[in-house]
Amino acid sequence: MTGHQRRTIGLSALAGIVAGILAGLGEVAHLAWFVPGIPFPPILMADAAVIDGGLGLLAGCVVGLVWAFVTRNKRPAEEPLETVAVAHCPLSRRSFLRVAGASVALAGAVGSGTLIWQTSGRRAIAGVAPLWAANGAAAGGASRPPNILFITIDTLRADQLGVYGHPYMSTPALDAFAAQGARFNWHMVQQPQTNPSHASMFTGMYPASSGIRVHMVDKIPDQQQTLAKVFANAGFATAGLFSWMSFDNQYCNFQPGFQVYQDLTNAISLLDKPGVRDVGAQYRVAEQYLSVPRALNQITGLQEQQEAAGKGHADVTTSAAISQLSAFGSQPFFMWLHYYDPHYPYQPPDSYLDLYDAGYQGPMDDSMSTIDAIQAGKLQPQGADLQRLMSFYQAEITFLDSQIVRLFQTLDSMGLTQNTVVAITGDHGESFGEHTQFEENGSFFHPHSLYNSEQRVPLLLRYPDRIQPGAVISAPTQAIDVFPTLLGLAGLSVPDQAQGRDVVSLLDGSDDGSSRASFAAMPDYVFTSVTVPGWKLMRNLASGEQRLFNLTDDPNEQQDLLAGQQDVGTQLGTQLQGWMKDVKIS
Repeated sequence: MTGHQRRTIGLSALAGIVAGILAGLGEVAHLAWFVPGIPFPPILMADAAVIDGGLGLLAGCVVGLVWAFVTRNKRPAEEPLETVAVAHCPLSRRSFLRVAGASVALAGAVGSGTLIWQTSGRRAIAGVAPLWAANGAAAGGASRPPNILFITIDTLRADQLGVYGHPYMSTPALDAFAAQGARFNWHMVQQPQTNPSHASMFTGMYPASSGIRVHMVDKIPDQQQTLAKVFANAGFATAGLFSWMSFDNQYCNFQPGFQVYQDLTNAISLLDKPGVRDVGAQYRVAEQYLSVPRALNQITGLQEQQEAAGKGHADVTTSAAISQLSAFGSQPFFMWLHYYDPHYPYQPPDSYLDLYDAGYQGPMDDSMSTIDAIQAGKLQPQGADLQRLMSFYQAEITFLDSQIVRLFQTLDSMGLTQNTVVAITGDHGESFGEHTQFEENGSFFHPHSLYNSEQRVPLLLRYPDRIQPGAVISAPTQAIDVFPTLLGLAGLSVPDQAQGRDVVSLLDGSDDGSSRASFAAMPDYVFTSVTVPGWKLMRNLASGEQRLFNLTDDPNEQQDLLAGQQDVGTQLGTQLQGWMKDVKIS
């Protein structure tokens, strides 16, 4: 290769780098100033520069090679080599330095603006004075507080449990548990995605207020109180055991306050190295916000492969929880336990595969490739195929139920049942293509709508000292209510940040539930909803369309009644608009 060709390729590569960096910074600037509610981290600029600049380098090298090949025989003999190299080069060295300087200036401007924007308007979080000394002695003569066991189950629809009326699902452990405590019939999540939903429960704040809207990207700010922090400050032993990678701290910042924080997933060995995990977490941030890494992920399918291989299982999760209960000793504890089993890919143990559809003959299987094909629109399950798919999901729930009973038996054998508050809920439900309109992207599964299939989850609460067995509450409750409820049952003060309401007042009769409402929004705020006793209104903010459903007669939301119930629609629309204003969505 001649010197002329090397110069052409080198300068073309430099031009590609600069173009890529400018493109990445331009996308970041667009996010910062033109997309409302996007709290991206400043490091996103570095991600954009590295990813887009790297691709620009590759493109520049390719273009330079082609250009050098095309022009290899076109140099006039009388012209100096340097003159021709510059003539054939799209960018001079001086111009390159000027453009590079402009890139740095733009990065500084975007970064300064971002930091100013991110630090404005943050709420101060009041601290919580401990009520229980770390050595187990009562503070100020107070009696020993109850233990708190908080169980979340991924992707669990309320209507898939026997106690919530499913005609054939076998969930004897959860059904019996509900009979020993209280069942909340209309418990709704604020956003049907794992991390935002858990953040709502951990902080008592709507996603729009806490800033935790984008799954595996947005993290709980250090200054916000969480259940773990409040209980740890009050002298409780704390442990978080989870069976899904999105709870690794680099994706969420849930860990502070937990003395034990254990990932029980079957992680891919390569991705289980701390440094690699950090890089993977940062790439996930970039993939959520930036076009180029998002396109690369769609082409390679790496994220889907990682998710399929890293799924936790209820037997392992339960065994770890039982071991942790023994480790607490006599100290009051707060333990959060997360089961992942009902999340796709639905892969129950072999002995459960045919539990609900033994006679099926067809192509539907329980692999991640099937899920990918459905999500890509290449496969549209209907009839027997759809029933088979749902049977895998249902078998996962029944398997989980068979394992969680071991946890309840351990509480009994250790003498902990009477003095332990146990709360069981889901982080969101699951869609099986029931609705094809009034949702985002027309996707088959979650998280793309605020219909009950994705928003309505179980909430079961047992505490023998305070809760009457068999209580059933029909007033709407919401995920942010978990935070003040668990703190209240433990006798702890609730931080001012809490936007939810203690549900115990619904059990003791001090609240008849008539004024209760549950609000929800998708992460881009296009769809919002409000649920009140008997009714639910959904709104598309982009088009202005609305849907109104009578939940008493139509819990599956099949019939829009807005045209015939204008008064109800107007009243709920006003209520929804007021909430949106309060949380600064509009």
